[in-house]
Amino acid sequence: MSSYEGFAHLYDALTFDVNYNEIADFLCQRLQANGITNGLVLDLACGTGTLTLALSQKGYEMLGADASEDMLSVARQKEGAENILFLNQPMEDFELYGTVDAIVCVLDSINYLTEPGALEKTFALCANYLNPDGVLIFDVNSEYKFRQVLAQETYTYETDDIFYIWENDYNEESDLCHLYLTFFEETENGLYRRLDEVHTQRLYTDSHLQNALNAAGLTVTACYDGYTKDKPKSDSERIVYEVKKK
Repeated sequence: MSSYEGFAHLYDALTFDVNYNEIADFLCQRLQANGITNGLVLDLACGTGTLTLALSQKGYEMLGADASEDMLSVARQKEGAENILFLNQPMEDFELYGTVDAIVCVLDSINYLTEPGALEKTFALCANYLNPDGVLIFDVNSEYKFRQVLAQETYTYETDDIFYIWENDYNEESDLCHLYLTFFEETENGLYRRLDEVHTQRLYTDSHLQNALNAAGLTVTACYDGYTKDKPKSDSERIVYEVKKK
């Protein structure tokens, strides 16, 4: 089963600890700091559209693109989604009808670009579809997180309706981390339905990201420790990049 097909309907429940409003506030502050107070914004790898809708409510005209039709199906059912164009397109092969003022890509979606050249192709497309003064803001899981937090660890999580096991297998030679997810979802008759998925992420170092951005004609203007105003630290788990065209 490919990523996100089996548990798209569970995704929002499992990301209860993600503060989308905080992320949306941060993005708005950075967009406004770059003179983008409204306009057209693409949420790349938008998932179930929670952030897309949050930015729409803040006055931006939103587009959402994601490779998973199942995730987009959940997004389209949410209140306010009728005002947003959702596109079933992967990051490395998205196609728009015109340019946009900004592109955002959050929650380590960039790390899911695992094939050779996929990162470079994605950044080239971002540069192509950004207006001359446009801004790209994305985040990645840090090297520290791959090596110290994900590594070979196993995590479990439980609610009244869902139990899941998350096993990591990080390979230092390939810089790929395989995430083995097993979900047990309670059904109406009191039994549990099992779902299994395998996700893969790639570690991208700062130098790799900088080189790929430079090749696309993009330059980093700022980096942050997650969605805060702080600079990245040695133990930052999520690093946010703010990028503009050269």
